[in-house]
Amino acid sequence: MTEEEDAAYACCSFGIGRWYWAVWANEAEAMAGARPLASGYEKSGDAAQNKAVEVAGPQSKRLPTKWASRYKRGGAGRPEELGKQDKPKSRLSRRAVAPARGDVLARPTFLYLASESEEAGARGEVVIVRHRIVRRTAKKIFVDREPYRDEKENDGEGDAPPPANPKPRTLAVERETLRREGKVPHRGAYFYASEDEGVRDVHATLTARHDWCAALGVKFPCSAESIKTAYRRLSRENHPDAGGNPADFRAVEQAYREALDYFSTTDDVE
Repeated sequence: MTEEEDAAYACCSFGIGRWYWAVWANEAEAMAGARPLASGYEKSGDAAQNKAVEVAGPQSKRLPTKWASRYKRGGAGRPEELGKQDKPKSRLSRRAVAPARGDVLARPTFLYLASESEEAGARGEVVIVRHRIVRRTAKKIFVDREPYRDEKENDGEGDAPPPANPKPRTLAVERETLRREGKVPHRGAYFYASEDEGVRDVHATLTARHDWCAALGVKFPCSAESIKTAYRRLSRENHPDAGGNPADFRAVEQAYREALDYFSTTDDVE
């Protein structure tokens, strides 16, 4: 197994008081012209470098200035292949290609916390909670401890001013564990790289957990109706009057009762 590379970063100037910085997962991704994990602007070279190191981590590697310049101007190929055509001819041309200040991430990215619903009447359903990725390093992914709320979710709350936006408290997720296992545990649930992966894994876990799934030949996602359909088919096949084995018929009956109990269980408190 090869040792995981450290994150890498580069900084370049786009005019007086405008320094661009970019962070990649490793030097190889920067060399390949991959999209940075994070990027942004600062007012000085020192400030840009400090911000890049804050995001990439103290063990990160600084790359030549032209690597950041190449990506920002849409260049391709290795840094040494940059030609004069990649360089804007004036300060105006530099402004034309530069994005808005503060564009660290083009759009929110997430890890997905998936678990079985605990609400009454929702047995077997999967609840997905999105946690926004704050930053990445070569070895870890840092996500906001608080679930992500889209701005649209705040509609209809009256004219109250929006809440303050302090620096988020984060959770560190091991990138290698997520890659190798497909999930990372957190407080009785798991983080997944995608919503679909979370739903599939929770359903697979539920199927393996309940013996009546194997006895009735069903798997999650399933419902009380699908359980009844499976029971009717198996009871006809295994009924002693139809030549079936009485022990097998009793096993089907027991599994059916367990399945119905599972779906009828509620957490209502009088």
